[in-house]
Amino acid sequence: ADDIASTLRALATQCKNADIDVSTRTQINVGSAAGAEVNLDVVRVSRSGGAPKLKALLVYGEHAREVISPESALNFVQTLCGQGPEAERASAVLDNVSFTIVPNANPLSRQKVEDGYYCQRTNEDGVDLNRNFGDAHRTSGEELGDERNPGPSGFSEPESKILKGVIDEERPDIYVSVHSGAYLLGTPFGFKRGNSPPTESSMMEVLGPISDKYCKGQCPYGNLAELINYDNPGCDIDYVAETGTPYVFTWEIYVGSGYRDRYIEEAQMRRNGGAGTPAEDGLSLVQLKSSAAKRQRRARALKAKRAGAALRGREPEAKQNVQDCLDQFNPQSEEETKDVLQRFTSAYLELAERVVKKQAAKNAETKLDSAAAKVDSSSLM
Repeated sequence: ADDIASTLRALATQCKNADIDVSTRTQINVGSAAGAEVNLDVVRVSRSGGAPKLKALLVYGEHAREVISPESALNFVQTLCGQGPEAERASAVLDNVSFTIVPNANPLSRQKVEDGYYCQRTNEDGVDLNRNFGDAHRTSGEELGDERNPGPSGFSEPESKILKGVIDEERPDIYVSVHSGAYLLGTPFGFKRGNSPPTESSMMEVLGPISDKYCKGQCPYGNLAELINYDNPGCDIDYVAETGTPYVFTWEIYVGSGYRDRYIEEAQMRRNGGAGTPAEDGLSLVQLKSSAAKRQRRARALKAKRAGAALRGREPEAKQNVQDCLDQFNPQSEEETKDVLQRFTSAYLELAERVVKKQAAKNAETKLDSAAAKVDSSSLM
């Protein structure tokens, strides 16, 4: 955690072709860890001048054991500052988008992970920060010892209070909450399956090509609650979506190979849409029925895997197997770590590029509609 903070501060004097500001927000804990000082770094990278820019806010490290998430933040900031193979692409993106990045949203518990508590998900009060965003949809009452404990009330935690402040100040056009332990690109809403914001179709159009290009089509994308197979009340993306941000996502950027199959199967099923595959063209009725039965068996098996994963997530952190946590949440080799960091730095840039294009198309359409309305109005005179 200290290494990330010091590296970011060093970048403040080495950022090429961009303006960077690294500040710290502080809150004093008044919960079970009363008196503890919580400091969150907030990094802003932008380029002055030019046309008004879209605003992107990315939050990393809400869950402390997901070490790869803050590492991804650091790699992304370095790229925006002109380092690495995507530096030129990042420079072009900065012409149209300004970035605010919270690289480590759970620093006290991240330090515990570095001290050997490799399954620590919650903050210093034992609260899941990603269940603490307001009271509109969150579970009422604390669930002490549960790794998804929502806390005594919405925004009870110093970290979520700071994040709320940043979100409310920025009012971003794009919001990404970056996690690991799964492999998916999720959209709101997390609090209940079947609920979605009005901009869902635009978000899905952006995510499809990103999944294909940076996950080889193996990370499913869509409604978060459906993808993880359980309701996720009190999560940050729901709060952000309900404040009016049009492009809001949870990205799970890494899961260990022993846990990845169920996401690959989910992606394949969604790609097929539950319908027949091209390979079924020309099959007899008996063959089609057999193929459909196989798909149903795969669907039932996938549902069982989802349910098992959800149940395992209810175990107290202290009782979870350390090796399982290491294997599930973080790459175990330098080569794999570099691969994840590079792919998703590129994916963040592509997300920004695609939203810029969609916004430009929307603005052009609005101008055409306005011009047409003026013509119609003048013809009536």
